[in-house]
Amino acid sequence: MTRPLAPRSPARPAAHTTLQKLLSRFHFGITLFAVALSGVAILLAGITTLRSYADRNMELATRVGAYGAEPALVFNDPEAAREGLDPLRRIPGIARLRVLDHRGRPLYEWQSPKGDPSPVLTSLFFPQPFSTPIRRNGSVIGRIEIWGDSSTLIDYVRIGALAGLGCLLVTALGTIILARRFEYELVKPLGEIATVAHDVRLHRRFDKRVQPLRIAELDRLGGDINALLDELQGWQGHMESENAVLAHRASHDMLTALPNRAAFDEQLAARIENAARRDGRFALLFIDADNFKAANDNHGHAAGDAVLVALSARIKETLRTGDFAARIGGDEFVVIVDPLDQGPGAEAIAARIRQIAAQPVALPGGTYYRLAISVGAAVYPDDGGDAAGLLTAADTAMYADKLTNRSHKRQAET
Repeated sequence: MTRPLAPRSPARPAAHTTLQKLLSRFHFGITLFAVALSGVAILLAGITTLRSYADRNMELATRVGAYGAEPALVFNDPEAAREGLDPLRRIPGIARLRVLDHRGRPLYEWQSPKGDPSPVLTSLFFPQPFSTPIRRNGSVIGRIEIWGDSSTLIDYVRIGALAGLGCLLVTALGTIILARRFEYELVKPLGEIATVAHDVRLHRRFDKRVQPLRIAELDRLGGDINALLDELQGWQGHMESENAVLAHRASHDMLTALPNRAAFDEQLAARIENAARRDGRFALLFIDADNFKAANDNHGHAAGDAVLVALSARIKETLRTGDFAARIGGDEFVVIVDPLDQGPGAEAIAARIRQIAAQPVALPGGTYYRLAISVGAAVYPDDGGDAAGLLTAADTAMYADKLTNRSHKRQAET
């Protein structure tokens, strides 16, 4: 019967970025926006302040010029106007002067021979001339007009631009440092949580734990993960114990605790493969209790179980390091003597098993029972090159030994 395939979980889309990269781009955008906003604010504040400063200076210059041009208007003397306005002509930042009489006719006009270093700044800060009426005894006798240029502003603009750029750089640097610190404080604990989850998922490392974190929410998450891992580790230990018990039950005899037939078949195949690879030799002993049925019939099944337990314990006493014993049937046992070239041979071990097995067995009712066994031996590869051949040879030898034992018993009775 074909087993249905387990449904596949939907494929997860490949990750296109990391949290750190995402936060970096987010913080870069915030930094760029903050720096741009700060730059615009500083620029507007600087322009407003500089404009106010320039306006006050030009207003002050027109007032000074009005005082200097008043006598010249009274006497209609252009030369006097030139002399009265001479201090203004030496002030940087004044591009043009003009004095008008009460009818609006020019009395005196002057224009700076120096060129305007930045017409853009001039049009921005001095789009119109500054004009002030000239009064005498409360009556308007004329007007003075002054045009400014950027000769004095350009130095302020340069200094302000450098200062603003420095402030922006400091702001950007501080923002980047704080953003990096934020990324480190957030991404590092998340990375630790992800590492623990990755090890648990891929390597079944249920002993891994999330270390205490400084962020309260993430620390609470780490605590929940650790609690879940504690439960998973407990379940894993319980399942491993259950699996070990089930595996032992599947490969061992419940009564004698010796390996069963399935474990013996697996062990015999492995011993044959190993011996074939290294040209080694080992022996297989087949053991059968001759009078076990009489113990069951005469003394009960509890007595029969006691006989089997005692026989298995005595067989284990004869084993060397590397030997293997199993119960493969009701009163049938097998022993693998491997390697055969070291220590006593198969016949010597069989004789020792016969000797130990012949000792009286204490039964539950307080009586004693003397057990007799038959042992047959087969040697790999002399008596068989595979498992079936070895078992057949050992079984045949065991029945031959059983017949011999019966013959001796009949002779002893006669």
